[in-house]
Amino acid sequence: MRKAAVIVILILLVPLTGTLVPSSPTNYSSVGGLYDAQLLRSGNSLEIPQQIPVLIANAGPWWTYTALDSNRNSIHDSLETYSGLVGVGLSYDHLPTHADLDILVGLGLSPVDVIESIDAVLLGRISVELVPILAQLDGVVMVERYGEVVFYGDVQTQAVKARNSSVYPDGAWQFGVTGKGINIAMTDTGVDNEHPGLVDKFVAGYDAVCYLHTDIPECILAGFGAREDDGSFDPDDGNQHGTACIGMASATGLEADGSQSEFYGSAPDASLIDVRIGTDAGAGPFENYFLSQEFYESAMNGLQWIIDHKDTEWAGVNESLFGIDIISLSWGITSHEAGGSDGEDMHSRILNEATEAGVAVSVAAGNDGPDNDGLSGMGSSSISMTIAATDDQNTIDRSDDTIAGYSSRGPRRDNGDGNPYNELKPELSAPGSNIIQAEGCVTTGSCNNNIGQDASGNTYTGRGSGTSYATPAVSGVIALIMEANPDLDPMVIKEVLKQTAERRGEASVPDVDPYWNRDFGYGMIDARAAVELALQINQSGVASSDIDVTLQNHIIEVNTSGGVITISGHAWSQSGIVNSIEFSIEGGDWAEVTYEIPLEEMVAGQPFNWSISLLQSKVNSGNQSIEIRSNGDDGQSLPVLLTVMGTGGGLGGQASSPLAFMLGLIALVGVAGAYAFYQSRIDQPDVLVRAISQEEKTTKTTSNKGTLKIAKGKASKAKASKAKASKAKTSKAKASKAKTAKSMIDEVVEAELVD
Repeated sequence: MRKAAVIVILILLVPLTGTLVPSSPTNYSSVGGLYDAQLLRSGNSLEIPQQIPVLIANAGPWWTYTALDSNRNSIHDSLETYSGLVGVGLSYDHLPTHADLDILVGLGLSPVDVIESIDAVLLGRISVELVPILAQLDGVVMVERYGEVVFYGDVQTQAVKARNSSVYPDGAWQFGVTGKGINIAMTDTGVDNEHPGLVDKFVAGYDAVCYLHTDIPECILAGFGAREDDGSFDPDDGNQHGTACIGMASATGLEADGSQSEFYGSAPDASLIDVRIGTDAGAGPFENYFLSQEFYESAMNGLQWIIDHKDTEWAGVNESLFGIDIISLSWGITSHEAGGSDGEDMHSRILNEATEAGVAVSVAAGNDGPDNDGLSGMGSSSISMTIAATDDQNTIDRSDDTIAGYSSRGPRRDNGDGNPYNELKPELSAPGSNIIQAEGCVTTGSCNNNIGQDASGNTYTGRGSGTSYATPAVSGVIALIMEANPDLDPMVIKEVLKQTAERRGEASVPDVDPYWNRDFGYGMIDARAAVELALQINQSGVASSDIDVTLQNHIIEVNTSGGVITISGHAWSQSGIVNSIEFSIEGGDWAEVTYEIPLEEMVAGQPFNWSISLLQSKVNSGNQSIEIRSNGDDGQSLPVLLTVMGTGGGLGGQASSPLAFMLGLIALVGVAGAYAFYQSRIDQPDVLVRAISQEEKTTKTTSNKGTLKIAKGKASKAKASKAKASKAKTSKAKASKAKTAKSMIDEVVEAELVD
């Protein structure tokens, strides 16, 4: 029976032999890691390439390297050759004190406003002869010339994939996000929120024009001090620009008669913080002011008010509407220096401060076309989101979209801080040509806010073009992202928009970034993809603070050939190093990718190639989701999500560990041994047959031969009966294997009986 037991064990071990030797296609070998399906392509490595980190953006205080002061005398270059009166602001190396202001008053000056976020004082128009004196004051690090505020035109965008359409049936709204609970600070000419499509959106407001300049006729009519700064004042639109812009971001499409039109904003349930920084002609000209001076001061004051009230608990609203989430700026401030702003002027720096304070900023790139001399202030802010405009050809289909002829091109002027990435502006683009807009009260002859009328009877009319409305379209998409994942900070939101954008155009500076294009930025905004990624981050439990936006990880190609699924990509860090790149199938554990061996030593900022090769027959059948991330010392990159098609029957999941395999093998051997022992117990009559046979031979008695035959017959019947019972207990799934094994055992027993 030992022979029978051995045969049983061998038979049961046969199915295991195939699993011990994986079958790999030519030029591939098994990784032998967490996933059975993973392969190592010939020439690739399991070791990540060595990288050398590079220190960037550590050049010291901004005034020590800005391009706006080439001779380092603390005076903007454009003031060096100016004569007469000029609008001037002072930047300090500390928050200006009462003592600082007293010194200015002692010089015969009247400070207009202190902009706390950027340690600056606005002085208004002064004689340029005072500039060298001001530059020598204690703590003054720069004497800056006022810029000129310019509105960029009338645009309302579609085709950002916020709402579904026949062309793009899957829109961001299908994820259940509409901007609800998100406050957009439309910083513009005011908003006629009585418009049917804007009703019930107003949460808080502030009039920076009349708060600073109470001798403006409009402000005088309202009474001095009538413009409260607690958010309770509701400014009207003096130009139409502000109403049109907020309509692009959040209009509901409702008409005055209650009917529903198709003129939705990107986030129709987002709410409004109405910050007025201009009127029908800006903020003047009036008796004692020039337009550019007044407009600049109102803009800076309005932005400071937003930062100061980013967490305010507004009166009369639900706590979900407290604070300010987004700043939307459809205008810019021109720079006087050749080459445009380098992002280190007052109006750019204050947007940096707002972003770092947790308020996302969407700002227009400008309408100076392809031959522009750099970008304006605001749009040059290093960390806000600068938006270009595309021409959608009056269709939802994006395939024929081009960059709008008027849209300003990048890059921004180099600010000298050693960081090449913050010059890559604009970052994003959105449709912005020949678009219908919400109608403010000032656009018709029969409606005028100044005589007590409002926009409650107005509709959607007029077409226009410009980066102005490409910008609020993006502001609305940001609101959708914030609703999908409230944990994301502005820098991560910008990265989400960049990563999910639809790439357009060749890389303009491939040595710095392989994707950025001077016309489109990182591509055309895709609301659906951006919201989907935000939701995935939320569901995965990855905190915004754990995402390192300097880590870049992108898919190059996905294909299936010869039974192998290959995902190719590249990764890099903008300053440090990438420690590893990992992937997960269907939410399983993380396994490391394989790497292409570089020909030379890698420096931070240089992309290196990686790949994931999977044997399709070992990937579970059907669509399988794969998530890929890169890891560094300060966190992980944004995840990359994709779906592949497997054809296997369950082997594509996580592989068993060697210990688990050995335990399984031992268990199978144990089962086989038990089965053999059990079989030997069944065959006890055979032992009786041998004993009787031996006795007959010893006594040489022939009279008992008949008895022996009878005993043999009984034993054979007993054996057959037991075998039949054993066979009945065998499972149907293993019936064939059990039958074969039993047949072999019967042959051995019969041979022994004959002996």
